[in-house]
Amino acid sequence: MKKVTIALMTMILMLSLACKEEKKVAEPSNQEPAIEKQSKDMAAASFDDESTYALFKEYQKLRVALVETAPDKAKVAAEEMKAAVGESFTEISTLADEISKAGDVEKQREQFSQLTEKVEPIFKGSIEGGEIYKQFCPMAFEGKGGYWISDASEIRNPYYGDKMLTCGKVTETIQ
Repeated sequence: MKKVTIALMTMILMLSLACKEEKKVAEPSNQEPAIEKQSKDMAAASFDDESTYALFKEYQKLRVALVETAPDKAKVAAEEMKAAVGESFTEISTLADEISKAGDVEKQREQFSQLTEKVEPIFKGSIEGGEIYKQFCPMAFEGKGGYWISDASEIRNPYYGDKMLTCGKVTETIQ
């Protein structure tokens, strides 16, 4: 029994230290929505074609909806992504469609991780100016971790939302 208690206490301590999440105070309702605030703070990135820029912009809307743990917003953002990319990126369009049809935010987050794997090489290969950020949360997906691409260096975790908003780190600055 003593070993189980010690093991349990060790696990709790490790989890609490993994992301060093601070408790948040509720923000007043007159604050700007996360999307508007983030777009003011976003890095200036330009891409070598309009379809990649449209994909990046829609990807950011989807990321922010997941940060806000807003499955309805994520559904709309995924639908807009699908419409924006059209035939340019068929595999991404299919994933966006799956996200828009997902029944809950956890499924949307899993599919967002798959989407990130597909969009990363496109963004890396098409960025002309500015910078974007590859970010990582080590605790996502039961400790397997999860990446995402952000327009801001500040961590806003799409895999946990307000549960662990700042859990993660920038692993690469893409220029």
